[in-house]
Amino acid sequence: MYYYEIYVENNVRLFTYKSNEKYEIGQWCIVNFVNHDKMGLIVNIVKEEKIDFDQKKLKSIVCAAPVLSIPLEIMKLAKWIKNYYLSDFFSVFKTIYPGTLKLNYSKKAIYLKDFDKNLENLEVNKFNKYMKKKLEVTLITLKKNFSEEIIEKAIKQKVISVEKKVILNSKISNKRKNTGKIVEKKITLNEEQQNAVNTIKNSKKQIFLLKGITGSGKTEIYINLIKEALKNGYGSIFLVPEISLTTQMIERLEEEFLDEVAILHSKLSDKEKREEWTFIRNGEKKIVIGARSAIFAPVQNLKYIIVDEEHENTYKQENNPRYHTKNVAIKRALLNENTKVKVILGSATPSFESFYQANQGDIQLIELKNRFQNSKIPEYEIVNLNETTENFSEKLLKEISQTLQKKEQIILILNRKAFSNFLKCKNCQNIPTCPNCSISLTYYKKTNQLKCHYCGYEEHFSGFCKECGSKKMQQIGTGTEKVEEELKEFFPNAKMIRVDSETMKTKSDYEKIYNDFKNQKYDIMLGTQVIAKGLHFPNVTLVGIINADIILNLPDFRAGEKTFQLLTQASGRAGRGSKDGKVIIQTFNENNDVITKTIENNYEGYYKNELFLRKSFNYPPFGRLIVIVISSTKENLACEKANIFYKYISKTVNKNIKISANEFISEPFRAPIFKINSRFRYQIYFKFNKENIPKIKKIIKKYLAKFNDSNVRITVDVDPVNMM
Repeated sequence: MYYYEIYVENNVRLFTYKSNEKYEIGQWCIVNFVNHDKMGLIVNIVKEEKIDFDQKKLKSIVCAAPVLSIPLEIMKLAKWIKNYYLSDFFSVFKTIYPGTLKLNYSKKAIYLKDFDKNLENLEVNKFNKYMKKKLEVTLITLKKNFSEEIIEKAIKQKVISVEKKVILNSKISNKRKNTGKIVEKKITLNEEQQNAVNTIKNSKKQIFLLKGITGSGKTEIYINLIKEALKNGYGSIFLVPEISLTTQMIERLEEEFLDEVAILHSKLSDKEKREEWTFIRNGEKKIVIGARSAIFAPVQNLKYIIVDEEHENTYKQENNPRYHTKNVAIKRALLNENTKVKVILGSATPSFESFYQANQGDIQLIELKNRFQNSKIPEYEIVNLNETTENFSEKLLKEISQTLQKKEQIILILNRKAFSNFLKCKNCQNIPTCPNCSISLTYYKKTNQLKCHYCGYEEHFSGFCKECGSKKMQQIGTGTEKVEEELKEFFPNAKMIRVDSETMKTKSDYEKIYNDFKNQKYDIMLGTQVIAKGLHFPNVTLVGIINADIILNLPDFRAGEKTFQLLTQASGRAGRGSKDGKVIIQTFNENNDVITKTIENNYEGYYKNELFLRKSFNYPPFGRLIVIVISSTKENLACEKANIFYKYISKTVNKNIKISANEFISEPFRAPIFKINSRFRYQIYFKFNKENIPKIKKIIKKYLAKFNDSNVRITVDVDPVNMM
């Protein structure tokens, strides 16, 4: 008899079952759970002597499920994610496996023999021929083709048997034919690139930080490595931070590898995800490109995991499990026992945590200091917004005009969508706010709507103040929609496209805009930070940052780092071809260290200054953070439970851990955005040294295990990137 701990669909914990059959970890099965058959996943094999309850009461596994198993390395990774990020099995397996497996039943008619010859007539002959060909068919289908009488006779005479069979929503379309071809495009690497490739191939280290200035040709290095791996029968995972970047990378990879490329990201349907997952699991596709979830792709003979633009915050999952893709990639490489998987973290502006680890020798640093194919670094110019009341300075307008005259393209970036931040009544000072969140509603002029970016609430704007009825509603702040309107007034003949989450709804939207702009159907691309990352348009010679201070003013210790990364990445879109590029940065803080170091291309200088402050306050990469959010639809209850949680945790910590001067647990405080989606939110910050964080997690986990209040939600964010 064998014993197993099984994840049963839609449950947060494991249940023990037994079976005479031997199963492997990662194998799907069918189990009876609360008198219903459910999908189960083998998580652990349990030794009989470890079972401390009556084994006779254990239910047996019904049977194996006809579904491809999850590889052992990914099962190990799932357990690590659950423990490290204080998550649960339901959330983890929902994340690592595409879509949901629903268990349904259907009555099937199964062919056993023909009717006796003495019963032959036209319908009997037709029935015999039909069933002999089909062998197995649903009873519903059979009833559509034959009378009830002949079906009943067939069952009675054991011509067919009727069985209840499991149907899973895991079917995929017809098996594709894989040519396995590689296009031998000749890409000549420069000396820096070739040295980088040789170092990655030959080094005994597994983790690399490829720090290359924008336009230095990191993608060519990735393709070179993937191509050689594929020739030797190995697979690769290529991760990008935004879905918008997958279009460009898919185009590049499919040029080289044709039908070997699988795509995984959140805009795909469950069916599309499962089809790609199946092709990957069967070894029919060996190269995977995608955003966060692609890190769980079951690639056979995995050799490389590439995390492009590794510094991006979008690699951090915002929902449970709140994993960071970069950390998961590294852990997956270290857990893989079959091949020595290598992880390449690529960026022009690495996260300070990654660069610190490289300087400490934990990961190997490789630098690219020159642009690929000798293209020049763009020229910078700063414009002081204190000297103008408009969104566009005279300098920026002049540069746009000159660029348009030369038939060259322009990218303009403002990291704020909508028309204006909010509306304010001049008469009574009222600001329309979301009924579900403690945040003002954002105004969209085109649809004449007020929207909440947190819960999705929308309302029509009547033109009047709801409080006093006045028409004197003032538009405060500027978003991409307003900038687009102003641009059309300044340059009525220019063809422009706006790119933000309001205009980009589907994967085809991204593909169309990318291809249209690449083919020069538009002169100007205006958008949020989504267009600042990794895009390659050789005809773009001017990049304009409408307001560089938006992120800089956020209450976040990483605000300066994020601004530096955004400005540098955005600037890198200019002059990537044979033409010279120019960058105009508009700011109210022209002497800020972030701005000055950006135009100097001085990453190391800014890193050094910032690291001194981080060390003083024990922020990452020195200390570690955990943020707890206690929320409820009842404000008093959220406050009460937050204080109970704080008292228990702080008392237990003080009793069991020796706290140093730079470690602390904050008292509960109102989150910067206090109410989201009708839930009032209190936060508690934990800031501890690396060696104490596992002990803190253990204490939090113990509290969560016994916490039981359906009116209160406790969320845990380990290594947070969003402090709001």
